[in-house]
Formats: sequence, structure tokens, C-alpha cells
Amino acid sequence: MSVKSALVFASIFLAACAGTVKHPAQAPTPVAAAPAPPRSNLPPLSLPPDSANGSDIAATVRVADMPATVLPTIVGHRSTAAQPMARPAGGVSRDDNDQTVRIALALARQSARLYATGDWSIYEGPSGKLLAQLHADDSFTVSVRDGMLVASGISIPSARGPLIARPVGAGALVGFDGHRYRGEIGLAISNDGVSVINRVGVESYLRGVVPLEIGTNRTAVESAAVEAQAIAARSFTYTRMDDSRPYDMVATTTDQVYGGADAERPLSDAAVSATTNMVMMYGGKVINAPYHSNSGGVTAAASEVWRSGDEPYLVSVSDRIPGTDHYYGEDSPRFRWTRSLDASALGALLDRYLPQYSSAPRGRVGTLRKITETGRTPSGRIAGLVFETDRGSFTVRGNDVRFVLRAAGGDILPSTLFSFEQATGRDGRVTQLTIRGSGNGHGVGMDQWGAIARARAGQDAVTILHTYYPGTTIGRVI
Repeated sequence: MSVKSALVFASIFLAACAGTVKHPAQAPTPVAAAPAPPRSNLPPLSLPPDSANGSDIAATVRVADMPATVLPTIVGHRSTAAQPMARPAGGVSRDDNDQTVRIALALARQSARLYATGDWSIYEGPSGKLLAQLHADDSFTVSVRDGMLVASGISIPSARGPLIARPVGAGALVGFDGHRYRGEIGLAISNDGVSVINRVGVESYLRGVVPLEIGTNRTAVESAAVEAQAIAARSFTYTRMDDSRPYDMVATTTDQVYGGADAERPLSDAAVSATTNMVMMYGGKVINAPYHSNSGGVTAAASEVWRSGDEPYLVSVSDRIPGTDHYYGEDSPRFRWTRSLDASALGALLDRYLPQYSSAPRGRVGTLRKITETGRTPSGRIAGLVFETDRGSFTVRGNDVRFVLRAAGGDILPSTLFSFEQATGRDGRVTQLTIRGSGNGHGVGMDQWGAIARARAGQDAVTILHTYYPGTTIGRVI
């Protein structure tokens, strides 16, 4: 996961290595000063009359720390107090303890085709008016024409505001781009294109995230790592929920990889269920919990990678197995890696990417003469590289180096934990760059391959999380 085009939507869519006994993470018992009222899991929206109640209140998402401390409200969606016995709009059930998250599945597409696995309905977003009732064999495509959403395949009027597709039949799911999704899907105009937003409960969302982030082929002996992934992903999610933005996250590595219902697996479903509403906290607040594929043996502090200050729980952590010369994450296919770039490839990469990440002029940046490092971070990563050409010297900061020295296919450099060798021709230009590195990802927070190995070694989810996010506690959204 890594941590992002201003788009204008209609507002509604808008530490220890120890631990020898492995057991499922137990959710702490939340203690509240008074029973929390039930909540709708939809952000502010003019719902159809059968479920709207006309009043918006501040979000009542709270967090209970272990063992019995009620902590302050965290940032979440504003929500509408549930109307007793009201039938959910379009048949969408709502879990009182499941906040809604808004995931951008596509942004500014020329068109978007929706379908469903059962009965479903289309609503006009601003008014909540029912526009169409459809069945499993129905589909329609929406595009933008003259500033209006225009549908083909069904007979509904063109609209400026979002269209909302909701499943009605029991177990029905709405589909887009070959994937099925829980919750509902909204279509809105953005940059003269169609943007597609899945609004879904956090716990259902995580079912489509966890297996893609930690791996769909995990086994029961690795379940503690899957549980740790669920808690980390849930924590990351809650820190991204903000009604001032048109959506909370995208469905890619920019935030968290999300595959909808098609990505769900029994083991990861069990992990999400076993850790329901559990989050990591520091100083009374839910933390931003970044994670990555493999640290290469040592994780990085936040300031080593991003233009931000350090957090006390995002520090460098060794992944060495105590008493050995081995590392927990060394089973990763990218624990050690090599990349070679010849003069032609280097020239093309620098012309295209160096101006984006340095003061280099756009166009040809000149012939590469030398590459030097500016130093090393505390965890041993490259702090930056200086590219000297016949047109000047241009410095690229640490993690940005990964986006400059790409592979021919466009893949960024796996990590900044590397050494390099350069060969120079008689004319003084660099003819070959060989990079030998360790790890895969930004290196901050939980090492996923390390977590898998720790689970195999018998560590539980809480031990794993406390190792990679030292000083944190486990709380529960209530």
C-alpha cells in the first residue's frame, strides 16, 4: 500500500519478535458511557422517502481502547440517524456498526457499464427518485453528453446529478468492469467523464481488500498475519474517511487494492470477522497504518520515505530472526533483486521522469555522466541520488528514485534499499547501471512477508502489529 487530481463531483458522492502461542486476535470489549444510537451506514444523501428522515447529525464513530477507556470521536462520515423500523432504500441492509466508505473504482471514464446478479434499482441521486427497476439479465451504459449523464440500454432521463445503482434482491450484487461489488454504485460526472464510486460498509470493503493485500493463497497456519492485515487495513481506512472529498480512497495501490466480492476468500473473511471493528491506536487516535510487501530486513521510519515528520509508531524495525543471520521476510520473491539499465533505457527514463521529480528541464535532460548518492537514511536506504548530465546536476529525493529508475515495462524500482554500480564509456557517459536491492515497497509499517513468517512461527496478530507499530494499542470502533 502506498499512500494521491482534483476532481469535482456532485457533493453527495462526493515489537517484540517473541510470542510462541498462536491464537486468533480477541476483540477488546468496548465500554461506552451510554448506549450508542444506531447509525445509518450511508454518508449524507437524499434517500428515497422510505428511508430518509431529514436530519443530519455529526458522525458518532467512537473508539474504545483496551481494556475500558472511551476515547474521542475519530474522523468519519457524517451520518443520518436511523429511522426505527424504516425499510432500507432499495433493499440495502445497513449494519448499525458499519460505517460507509466510498471507493473510486474508476475516474473520468468515457463510459461505464453496470449490471447485477439479481434484482436491482436505479435512483436519481439528488432527489432519491426511483428511475428504473431491473433484473439480473439487465445492464446499461452511462456516458457524458453536453454535461449530462446519458444512459443507453434502459429508458431513463438524462441527469446532471449522480445515478445510484442499488441491489434489491437478496444476495444481489452490482457489477462493473467484470467485478461484483457489495453495497451500491454511484455514477457521477467528473472532468467530462464518468466516475464510478462504490459505497460500501467498511467491514464488507475489507473482505475485498485483505486477500489482495496479504495474498489470496494464505493458509490456516498464517491466519494471524491475515488478522494483522485486517486490523492494519481497517485502521488505514478510518483515517481516510472525510466528507470534504468526493471519495475516500481509490481501489489501487495508491491506497489499498480492492477487488470487491470477487476477491473474497474464506480465510480472509474469517480474519475480518474475528477482528470486527478492531483498529490500532496511538495517543487516543486511530493511526494511519501503512504497510508494504517486504522490508528487505529492516523497515523505514516515515520521514525516510515521505515528506513528513516521524510518528513514534512508524520507526525503523529490524526483521532479523533473533540469534540467526536470517530474516522473517526472506521468503519474499523480492527479498533480493537486481535491475540493469543500459544507456538507451536510462536516457529514455531520465527524459521522461527526471523533470517530474527534480529541477531538470522538460524535454531532453542531457547525456548522463554520473550518478552519486546524497547519503543513506538510518535504515540504510538511499536518501537521494544526483544525476549529473551535460545540462546540469539534478537531485531526486529517496522514494522518488523508485519512480525515475523504472523497468522497461513501467514498473517502479522495488525499493530504495539498494546499492548500484555504473559503467562509463570512453566519451564519459554512463553506459550501464546495475542496481542490487532488497525488499519491495516503501518500507514503512508492517512488512507483509515478515508478518506471514511471524505467523508461521507462532506469533499472534497483536504481537505482529506491536512489532511493526511499536507503542500502539488495539481499540475498537463502537
